[in-house]
Amino acid sequence: MNLAAVLGSVSVPGLAAVWFAEIASAQGSHQHGSPSTGTGLSTEELTAGIAHGTSLGAIVFLAGLVAFVTLVWLPSDRVEEADQEKAVNLLCRWMWVLVGLLVAAGLVELSLYAVRASGEAFSLRLFQEALFDTRVGQIWVVRIALGISVATAATYAAQKLVGAGYRWGVAVFLSGLLLATLTLQSHAAAEGGFLPVAADWLHVAAASLWMGGLLGFPILLIGPLRAMPFETRAKLLGRVVPRFSKVATMAVMSLILTGLVAILLHVPSLSALQSTPYGRALSVKLCLLIFLLAFGARNLRLRGREPFGSLVKYELALAIIIFVATGFLTSLPPADAARPGIEKNEPNSVENLRQPPMPPAPNAAAQSVEDSGGPAASASRSP
Repeated sequence: MNLAAVLGSVSVPGLAAVWFAEIASAQGSHQHGSPSTGTGLSTEELTAGIAHGTSLGAIVFLAGLVAFVTLVWLPSDRVEEADQEKAVNLLCRWMWVLVGLLVAAGLVELSLYAVRASGEAFSLRLFQEALFDTRVGQIWVVRIALGISVATAATYAAQKLVGAGYRWGVAVFLSGLLLATLTLQSHAAAEGGFLPVAADWLHVAAASLWMGGLLGFPILLIGPLRAMPFETRAKLLGRVVPRFSKVATMAVMSLILTGLVAILLHVPSLSALQSTPYGRALSVKLCLLIFLLAFGARNLRLRGREPFGSLVKYELALAIIIFVATGFLTSLPPADAARPGIEKNEPNSVENLRQPPMPPAPNAAAQSVEDSGGPAASASRSP
């Protein structure tokens, strides 16, 4: 068995365990007395983190598949028109699967958000209130609409592969808007300013360019490419893989640059990488990313030759772990949140669904003054 495959089979589950343990520890330090699962996380926090990470992955993979078809597969694919149509239609079906996954994960995430924000038991009325009366719910509605629009545009473009560049351009544009909904719920949105928001959007866009191939290749390898003769498949991969490698290389460079911007904005010092829960979780994420880059570098040298297919699967597994874990990471306050004078209104923080409170009636205010012994005492009790 290839050494890289052996290392992958050992490192992927091992790194997943290390990451989860670190996230659980970090989350445990931000508990508010809720029932624990034994990992330092409450059941609600565990489920919400997984749901948020699943939503994140579904969005990035969905946008990535559109980019993969547009920038990699169609320009370099020179096979029979029937085989090309079959491959693109298969990728489009997977886009709809990702839309369904996004809807399911979002329903779970928003339901838990409503319960945590209100402190009440779940009900349809409470869900509707969270859906239409909160920023989180409104972003979720826009996100689902854009996800459906992206898959619809891609499916429409797939009906005419020749001369349909503008159709795929529309799908790519809608994908960019879909990725922007992630930025609206990021630490960058709480930071404010053009640079943090732009850097965060470029970060998720670069991630989607990379991740699109990590999902697209396994789908094709177990589908149309598997039925091709060996020589035909090898020639096709010999054209597609180098083109994807160019796109992935630019994406990785963008990821590194925008990641450095995020670290400079949210991590005030190197010591914060170890002294804060956010910093420690980020450090483990960076270690996972290094392994992911190592697999990618190996595949770049293989240029589609074996064990390309096995290594892509390990890359995909690592990417999924990172996405799920990032769902927990985004719920942690950034490392600079503890600095004096730093106040952040985190988009993912649990807001009170009952805010703003109704002002008290005049007679109630007067009664409060009398009961407390005067205006000063009443003012000290006011929020």
